[in-house]
This record gives sequence, structure tokens and C-alpha cells, in this order.
Amino acid sequence: MSLGKKLSLIGLFLLLAYCAAWVTAYRQSSAYFEFAQEQMQQGEWVTALKGMNKLELRLEDPYLGGYQQVIETWESSLLGPRPGFYQQAITAASEVLPKLSDAELLKFIDIYVQLDLRYVPDAAVELQKRARQNGDEQLAIEMTEFLTEAFPEFTHH
Repeated sequence: MSLGKKLSLIGLFLLLAYCAAWVTAYRQSSAYFEFAQEQMQQGEWVTALKGMNKLELRLEDPYLGGYQQVIETWESSLLGPRPGFYQQAITAASEVLPKLSDAELLKFIDIYVQLDLRYVPDAAVELQKRARQNGDEQLAIEMTEFLTEAFPEFTHH
């Protein structure tokens, strides 16, 4: 077999492997997006954003992610198109934290500062903003200190 044919076969194999991986990622993230949408409709905001709590799953239970997992699947994709629901997940994720009560935001920060930091600084900023609007300077100061100490590189948008 000539070198050109060998290289063509290798290229074809790589293309097929990439296509198979893309389809797998698409199917999985599509299921996550649908699950997140259902959770939003049911008012389960945190589950819609973060997906199922992995610590509460039994081994035989399938895991379903939320908007975060959809975003993480596609945000670093360099080749191939991103599905339309990727952008929808970004938009929907930004709408979740403002729906949470102050107590839910505090609980969110408390839980996820230990597990997965994504969206924790955003939750603190949301709580800080509300505290200032409601005249709760103590909570506003606590959130400012928390952000400064725990996330010195974070700048909110």
C-alpha cells in the first residue's frame, strides 16, 4: 500500500472518530439541555443550572446534567459546529440565580463552594446586590469580603 493511501486511511479514520465523538457529545448534551428545560419549568432552578446531585445518585441511576454541563461540553470546542441549544443554555443559565431567594443563594454558595465553584461568585454578586438594595450592609460587606478572599481574580459583568 502506498504512503498516500495509508495517509488517506489514517485521515479517514480520524475524521470518523471525530464525527462519532461529536455525535456522542451532541446526544448527551441535548439530553442534559432537555432535562434542564424540564427542571426550569418545574421551578427546580439549581438542578436546571447544575444538573442532578451526583452525591445522591445510586450506581444504577443515569446522571443528567444541567445548563452548566451543556456549556462545558461545547465552550472549548474548536472544530465543528456548536448546536443551537448551546447558546440557549448560556442565556438560560444567566437567568437562574436571580430566581433564587436569598436563603437559596446562601445555600447554593455553601454547597457549591465545596464541590464546584462555577457560578458561586455570580451567586455572591447577586446576593451582594440584593443586600445593598435592601439596606443590609452587613450581608453586603460579607459578600464583598467573601468575593475578595475566595475569588480575588473574579470580576463580575
